[in-house]
Amino acid sequence: MKTLVVAAALITKGGRILVTQREERDDWGLLWEFPGGTLEEDEGPHECIKRELREELGIGVEIEGICQVVYKRYEGFNILLLAYQCRITEGTPSALGCREVRWVEEEELQGLQMPPADEEIRERFFQRGLWDLGAV
Repeated sequence: MKTLVVAAALITKGGRILVTQREERDDWGLLWEFPGGTLEEDEGPHECIKRELREELGIGVEIEGICQVVYKRYEGFNILLLAYQCRITEGTPSALGCREVRWVEEEELQGLQMPPADEEIRERFFQRGLWDLGAV
């Protein structure tokens, strides 16, 4: 069974975290997720995050470290999701490759519908008290 490797960015600022909404036509359309994407051939996770955030949000980031790893089984494929703490170094997030981009507070994040792998990242995020990623 094929395993997709996905890299995601956890970016916090002023007590809020950055999330994006998937396009309606995409798998898990209209659900919210942490920004990032699937690694391309011959691409590492850091390269993937930088490329995806530039393409989808128009921002440059510095990757500060890995926060979480999730392995999720789906019908017909698996996902290995690598979540990294990142900091914006250039630009302001804009919805260039997604339906919407939003900074959300803890309570709003808990209420968002997310794909299963992102849900697991969110749950671990709260269980470990990582709301302020500066503590990671």
